[in-house]
Amino acid sequence: MLSNLQEWAKQMRRAGISLRAVLIASFLALGLVLVAAYTLVAKEHFIRGLDAAMAGSMEKTARTFSEVFGAEESEQVREFSGFDVATRWADMPDYALAAFPSGPGQSGLLLKQADSAWLSRPRSIIFAMRADTAHGQLYLSQKVTPRQASEVLPQASRQNRVFTMTVSILVIGFVSIVGWLLLWHVSRPMAALRAWTHSLDNEKLSHPVPDFSYPELNEMAELIRNSLSSVQQAVDRERRFLRHASHELRTPISTIRSNIELHRKLTQTREKLADEQSIVDRIDRASLTMKHLTETLLWLNHEPDTPLQSEAVDLPALIRELAGEMSYLLAGKPVTMEISTTPLSCTVPLVPARIILGNLIRNAYQHCWEGTVVIEQQGSRISISNPVESEGAIGSTKTATNTGYGLGLELTTKLSQQIGWHYTTTRHDNLHCVTVEIGARLDN
Repeated sequence: MLSNLQEWAKQMRRAGISLRAVLIASFLALGLVLVAAYTLVAKEHFIRGLDAAMAGSMEKTARTFSEVFGAEESEQVREFSGFDVATRWADMPDYALAAFPSGPGQSGLLLKQADSAWLSRPRSIIFAMRADTAHGQLYLSQKVTPRQASEVLPQASRQNRVFTMTVSILVIGFVSIVGWLLLWHVSRPMAALRAWTHSLDNEKLSHPVPDFSYPELNEMAELIRNSLSSVQQAVDRERRFLRHASHELRTPISTIRSNIELHRKLTQTREKLADEQSIVDRIDRASLTMKHLTETLLWLNHEPDTPLQSEAVDLPALIRELAGEMSYLLAGKPVTMEISTTPLSCTVPLVPARIILGNLIRNAYQHCWEGTVVIEQQGSRISISNPVESEGAIGSTKTATNTGYGLGLELTTKLSQQIGWHYTTTRHDNLHCVTVEIGARLDN
């Protein structure tokens, strides 16, 4: 029984049924079980009471029969007071012998056989008993059929059914009322806890926890507040770090890039050594990478509720600008670049757009060692494809480890979802292709 209830509870949880429904069903099931159990007990007691009354009646009939008739007259089978009476069991009627071949073995023990099926009235009931009297043993039997049944028994049975139904209705009503009061008393603080949890924000996390009537609920609310406070503090620390680091990095990056431009202007009038030019180019590329990283950190620090600033952008010009900035990644590689664009002006958030397209172009350049990188823009659809080494090629593992797609594409996916761009990536025949469908207002 317990295992069945546990399995039922698991099924209820898997089905997503609310706690209120589970408690209501549990109380109703409890009430029905109690009613069924007490109904069976009442029925059993009613039947045993009738059997006890029948045994007492047969015993009293045996004593009266012994007093009225002598010992010799008692040897003949005769009907007395509705019972068949005999001094030997073998002289009893056939119905008694067929029902109890060996007869009653103990004085005062009532034997009963009911010819009935499950949940149906018996067609006949046979009673038999042996009683010891002053003149010796007497055997009594009676076969009760519906036509011969007493008018008292149906009335008693009907009264018992009415009593059982009344008690059952009262028990179910009592259990239902108690269950409803309990649910009402418990569900109110639980509903208040749920509403309070949904309404938590930075301001309410600093307030004391309300009283939810029960120590367990108060402890749970305190745990929720402490957990959310810890998470909020960690998020605030991360945001402060990103904000401070990003802003602090912008100044030295700007200084580096302005000094590189100044150095180039100062050296235009004289011949530069190849090593000197290589050093300046490396510094220029490093500063450009740091600039893109700073823009990404600033975007990660962007408040979710703050509206994005959109502006009109010449999409082909932006693509060619980013491709030119990333061209240093192709230096020394037998790689060519093909850019195909169509005129299009659209209104998009500029910083996220630069981060997304810049990451995609950078990844294509980094993972292409030979062949052609194709950047194609048709309307609001941009596709970037580049050949990649097969998974079994020598050095492919090292390449994936050192410059794997990883964070760049993960950030691209996240930003695309936030600004409503559709981003997909495919790979087949050693060709990696990404496609971006810009969701923006087109100006022409």
